Order: sequence, then structure tokens, then C-alpha cells
Amino acid sequence: MLEKKFADIDKKFENVLNKNKRKLENAQIKPIHDKFLFAQNGITGLIAPPGSGKTFTYLKMAAQQQELDEKNPFYELVVICSTSGQFDQTVNSFKDIIKKSKLVCIKDTELLDWIKKYQRRVLKYNAINEYINSKFKDPNEEMQRILEKKHFRNKQKEIEYISKKLQSYDWKTYPHRCLLILDDFASHPLLKNREQDMCLRHFNISVVICVQTAKSLSKDVKRILTDIILFPGLSEDDFMELMKESMAGKFDRHELWEKYKVIQDPHTSFRIHIYANKVQIVKSQ
Repeated sequence: MLEKKFADIDKKFENVLNKNKRKLENAQIKPIHDKFLFAQNGITGLIAPPGSGKTFTYLKMAAQQQELDEKNPFYELVVICSTSGQFDQTVNSFKDIIKKSKLVCIKDTELLDWIKKYQRRVLKYNAINEYINSKFKDPNEEMQRILEKKHFRNKQKEIEYISKKLQSYDWKTYPHRCLLILDDFASHPLLKNREQDMCLRHFNISVVICVQTAKSLSKDVKRILTDIILFPGLSEDDFMELMKESMAGKFDRHELWEKYKVIQDPHTSFRIHIYANKVQIVKSQ
């Protein structure tokens, strides 16, 4: 009797999984591509001493993700957040390479408000797209709220509103993904708010946190890093502590240290892709 009930539950779960397969896959944390091992919906710790090529590194990431698909970039929006609120000289030199994605800059003091506004837009955008994909038959909670608020007289008015709304977004991809780069963010409140860090992935926001030392990252942030980029300069103690406090502890940290410590070129990076279960040494070019 109990076995039959459990079998029925399994069947119900399977039906829900099949119905929401695309949505669930888009919310997963997994490697984006076998040639681009960073995790979608992930958090990358980019630990780079001054002069090692931090900005060059994240700009190349932003440029590479554009080419994973012939038609659209993986991240339609790339946001660089800094204390100045302006692109620095390096970004200005290379920004023309990033053409498929929209590249914008935000001041650090405006970030939390920007994230809240962006999340509201994504929530509505996703609701509209899900409603369209259901052939206008199955509105989710957010879409129901919109329909109740607007009180459309007929289906034609409803479709006209949806068309105009999508035009105003001017987004070409669904889901709409954002790569958020936090430049020199050791003391920003966002990194001290674990709840905020964890909820970003539900809006398809991947984050790159740029700091100068491993100690600048809190334990809570280290624990949820999906990828780590290191440049030469970490002491053995700092390296081991980072491995111990992050999910990179799944690797043999002594073996990793032996590979890391011999890197001499200050612009060569040591990359740990935790969800891809791979380690790479990327030489400067």
C-alpha cells in the first residue's frame, strides 16, 4: 500500500519536472559550456593583486561568453559595478569588443537599489514569457496579478499590452541573463548579506567578485563560490584557508598548491571550476 503511494508521488514529481524542465534547467548551477567552464547562476571569486590583469580577465570572460551561441550572447547584460560609477581606462580600451551584450556601469552605492529594480523587471518578463509559452492559458502568480490589475476588456487588449511590454524591455533572450561584475568589492554590504547572494541565481544573475586578497572574502561568500580565479601572490596559509573554507575543498588542496606555487608570470591565472570539477592554468596572452 505504501509502495503504491510512494510510486504515485514519484509519478507526480516526474510530471512536474517534465512540465517545468526548461525553467528548472535554467535555474541550475552548472558549467555553461565545455569550452567555458564557469557556472551559470554562479559566483566567481577573482582574487587578483594590483597589476595582475583583473580587469582584462573579466572583460575577456564577458567577450568570450558572447560567442558560445552564434545568434545570441549567453549574458545579454553585463554590468560592471565600481566605486567610481564609470568605466576605467582598461574597460574603455576594450569595451568595443563586447558588442552582442549590453555593457553598462553602475556606482556601488546604487547597486542594491538597481538589483531590486532589475529583479522586479525579470519577474514580470518571465511571467509574460511563461504565459505566452502556455498559449495564454496558464498565468503564474505574477501574471495573475498583472491581469487583475489591468482588467483587460478582451483578449486582444491583453495581447496588445503584452506586445508593447516586451517591446519596452528590448530583450532578445529568454531567460534574460546578467553577468554582474563587482570590482574591488571587499567591504560592500552585498557581500555581507548571505540572503541576497543566494537569491541572485533565481533571477539568472551570475556574479564575479573582484578582490585583492583571499581574506577580503567572508566565510559565507567563500562557501558559495562556484569558480575561483587566482593570480600568483597568495601565501600557502591563505591558499589552504581558501580551499578549506570553499567548495574547492573537494579537490586535493596540497596537490593544487604544488601546481599553483610554481606559477611565475604575474598575469597567468589559476582557475578552479568547482561544478565542472576541473582546474585550469590560463597563461597571459
